[in-house]
Amino acid sequence: MERLEKGVAAAAKPVVKTAEDMFKDALQSLTGNYKDKQALQAEEAKKIQEARVRLAQINKEIVEARKKREHLPAAPEAQLLRAGQEKKVVEKQKKESVLAKMIKSRQGSKEAMQRASG
Repeated sequence: MERLEKGVAAAAKPVVKTAEDMFKDALQSLTGNYKDKQALQAEEAKKIQEARVRLAQINKEIVEARKKREHLPAAPEAQLLRAGQEKKVVEKQKKESVLAKMIKSRQGSKEAMQRASG
């Protein structure tokens, strides 16, 4: 009985190996991954490491930008001052346009009065 089992197992090994190879080939052709699992895991680990390095670099740049912002507090004040001056200029322009409208409306009413009086 054991001989029969060993014989069947020996005969089944090439069939199982062939089926395994066919399954791997089909899977690789569908997924496009022609590497073994260890190579894929190593590649993923490398990508993760690169992402960590990029994240560390971004964090470093953020810290440097914060330090620069803290060391230059006069710059925002100057920007606020410039914004206030620009706002005054815009208000002057608006006032002038209102004054110009009033003058135009008075001229129109003067002309209408002259026409009416004849």
